[in-house]
Amino acid sequence: MTRCRTRAWLAPALALAVLPAMAPAQAQTRRLPPPSPALLRSLQGFQQDLERLDRSLLPAAPEADSAGTAEAPDLPAPAAAALPEAPEEVRIERRQRLSLAEALAVAVRNDPDLAAAVLGVREQQDLAGSARGRWWPELGLNLAGGFRQERSYNQVWADNAGLYPADSPFLVRPQGWNVVQTNVGAAAARLELGWELISPYRAASIAEADESLKASRQRYADRLRQLQLDVSVAYYGLQLADQLQRIRRAVADSDTVVRDQVAALQQVGLVPRLDRLRAEAALQQSLYRLEQAEALQLSRQRQLSNLINVPFDVSLRASEAVRLQPPWPLDLEQTIVRGWRDNPQLRALQAARDALLRQADRRAAELLPSLRLVASGGYGQGLITQPEIRLEGCCSSALIPQLLNQSADWAAGLQLHWRFFDGGVTAGAVAASRSAAARTDQTLARERNAIRQRLEAAFYDHRAALRQIVAARASYSASREAFRDVRARYQLGLADYSDVATTVATLTGAMEGVAESTTLANVSYAQLLRELLPVPERPDQPVALPLVLGGS
Repeated sequence: MTRCRTRAWLAPALALAVLPAMAPAQAQTRRLPPPSPALLRSLQGFQQDLERLDRSLLPAAPEADSAGTAEAPDLPAPAAAALPEAPEEVRIERRQRLSLAEALAVAVRNDPDLAAAVLGVREQQDLAGSARGRWWPELGLNLAGGFRQERSYNQVWADNAGLYPADSPFLVRPQGWNVVQTNVGAAAARLELGWELISPYRAASIAEADESLKASRQRYADRLRQLQLDVSVAYYGLQLADQLQRIRRAVADSDTVVRDQVAALQQVGLVPRLDRLRAEAALQQSLYRLEQAEALQLSRQRQLSNLINVPFDVSLRASEAVRLQPPWPLDLEQTIVRGWRDNPQLRALQAARDALLRQADRRAAELLPSLRLVASGGYGQGLITQPEIRLEGCCSSALIPQLLNQSADWAAGLQLHWRFFDGGVTAGAVAASRSAAARTDQTLARERNAIRQRLEAAFYDHRAALRQIVAARASYSASREAFRDVRARYQLGLADYSDVATTVATLTGAMEGVAESTTLANVSYAQLLRELLPVPERPDQPVALPLVLGGS
């Protein structure tokens, strides 16, 4: 209701905001047009509602930090692989208002990059668990079974008379032959045990996996910080776009009224044609700026909606007016030192460097001796049948129609492995890992300097924005006083509509200046907070993203 009431008086009042000094130089020597009753009523309503403007542009208290307790609205993220094909699926059907705290809660739940960071932590946890599994023995079971058939035919081309006594069973007849068919079915089972008793490779692999896990957790924490900054900047930008759209809409509506009023005054000869042309130009310029503001508003709404990954048919709007966060509580030197302390970006690079050094140790361990316990035991059984045995003067050796065979065995021992020489393969791999670790150190130095640069730039911007806020608010207060004076002069016939227009234009610019400087201060505050924000390192810990720095 307040907004609608404000627009009722704001349109005619701001109608004068863009009018230049239309009165010619000879205005001082001619009689001014009588005051317009419609304009006087508009100015009276403007005067009565200035207190409401104060509460909108100059809030008494900063925005409450409720990010830790805000509940995420029911805005589920679309499926990761969803690609709508019908235009109806992406048409905006619902517009929902969110506070900044609610937007952050939805972003934590829906953000694809944060979900990828969580999966990265789980991946490294699984790899670390895999590396620790080398402390335990390996057990394996081998099972085998099969069937084989063989059919053989033998014919004597030269007998063996004279080699054996006359009554020997091994004598064969000339041109003797035999046919034997053999079927063999067998099954076996073997249990094998392997246990690394001494293994430098195992210890280095576990250390490497642990460092990689630390790096993934720090990347998750850094993504939380970046998400807080991205959502805050997008939300503050949407707030500013809403404010500019409201102001410029009122200006465009009022310029239409002014153009019509000036045209009416020209028809009765009270103003020259030049004033009407200026009013028309001012109206078109206001419409141009309004189109820019409306496009910016829609763009910022979609930017916030896409950033926090809401359903395709939902567009988000800001539920709060522009509010100023408290001044940054630390000086520049404290900010830089605290920004480096426990910074997830730096700690992730440090863990990545340590993981490369452990990788070098693991590769070097391939040349060290390792001792392994090995043991195995097994059981086998086979059935041999010979369903067809035909002997015709040949080969009457022991032939058994059916034979069952069983066997069992076991063995245990120690296995020592020591690779003495591999042609420099391992040495080259170790040197490569250490070079990569040294390169990561340089990346660490570059990131350290980048963090300092970002903090210094944001600190200076924030300090300048606070001073700009003071100037903008002073301009707004002075414009209010000037408006009261020019309104009184207009009622007495001592000023014309061009004087009122100039004063209201100054007041309109001050309104935009307050909103813009407040947004700049909030954005620079969020940039400072991004490097100092306390965040959890483990995905299973609760996430609370405050809007202001605590514990300072």
